[in-house]
Amino acid sequence: MRIYFAPCGIALGHAGRCIPIAKKFKASGSAVYFSTYGEAVQFVSKAGFHVGEVPPISVFERSDGTFDFRRTLSIGPKSLLTFSRQIGAELNLIEHFKPDLVISDSRLSTVLAARMRRIIPVLILHQLKIMIPHTRPITKKSRLAVKRHVERLGLEILGGMWNLSKVIIVPDFPPPYTIAKANVVPSYQYIDKLKLVGPIIPKYPKSLPPSDELKRSMGFDDRPLIFAAISGTYAEKKAITDKLVSLFNEFPNKYNIVISRGLSDSAYAPPPVSGKHLKVYNWVDDRYKYLKACDLLVTRGGHNTVGEAIYYKKPMVIIPTIGHSEHQGIAESITKMNLGKTIQQNNLDYLSLYSNINELLTSSYYSHNIQRAAQFAEKYNAVASIYETVCDILNVPFKTF
Repeated sequence: MRIYFAPCGIALGHAGRCIPIAKKFKASGSAVYFSTYGEAVQFVSKAGFHVGEVPPISVFERSDGTFDFRRTLSIGPKSLLTFSRQIGAELNLIEHFKPDLVISDSRLSTVLAARMRRIIPVLILHQLKIMIPHTRPITKKSRLAVKRHVERLGLEILGGMWNLSKVIIVPDFPPPYTIAKANVVPSYQYIDKLKLVGPIIPKYPKSLPPSDELKRSMGFDDRPLIFAAISGTYAEKKAITDKLVSLFNEFPNKYNIVISRGLSDSAYAPPPVSGKHLKVYNWVDDRYKYLKACDLLVTRGGHNTVGEAIYYKKPMVIIPTIGHSEHQGIAESITKMNLGKTIQQNNLDYLSLYSNINELLTSSYYSHNIQRAAQFAEKYNAVASIYETVCDILNVPFKTF
């Protein structure tokens, strides 16, 4: 088989969840090629795959990581031009690679280009419904009604185009443990094509040694280990990392704390920090060792990271980006399922961070809830499900390994 992957290049989450699927195909003897943009290009290349770079779709952010909706909207005509150029680039790359099937992660341009080349497109998408971002609560019923109508209209307009895909794979859990509840709302146009497979996990907990053994091998003692795995765009990561380093420096020595800034390149690379109880890295090569070893995870609320935390049975403190509708929705969902706590970025201070971490680490209630969620998660292996789905579409016997 020849499989062409096209993840969204905004941040690393989309590329990050395509890479383990690509490795599965590569291990089975398939030829694999990527197309993407932004920092995802270097990320995919480092993972050992050939990658073609296409024109980037840009969004604007403020210094605190907040999505600048008005500024992004103002470049609408330019974005349409970039989108058309992206389709052209995809047409050329697809023609050059000649794939049997295209897997697009949240990229409409690739779905359209695949159809133009008469290649089967498969879509990976968890934001079926795009939520309009806002930084302040909407109190007026009229404005809330308009917002909901516009979001529903967008769902159906996009739905007609997403429907060009052969299958729409949603990397999320079905109820009651759906992570992005506000976004996993399908259009009637493609509801029969949906396939919920669970979050895409590159490495499962059972493949790693026990937590205590990992802690010792990594040089940690018996103190509870807090792991802050920061993801998102450059602005999102910088804004929260600077604040967390300052706050965690004030924490008592009864904790071990590790922060990964999530910087895979040298765009923003301050020196690492290594103290008695706090270590700060720009990047950790095997985040799953830290995820298995830790007792609690601090996260922005990215879909992949939250899914991993559930599989690894880790309670979470989520600090969602201001006005980031997906992160805010996921944080609300996790809080309602009692799998973690949410701290809004504007409310983040020493007391809020310390008290929430202390409650999660000492509460048997949260521990019980995350154990139950992890038992539910064990039923799903997204990489295997996607591999088998593609083999079925192409009528190719799939290898079990």
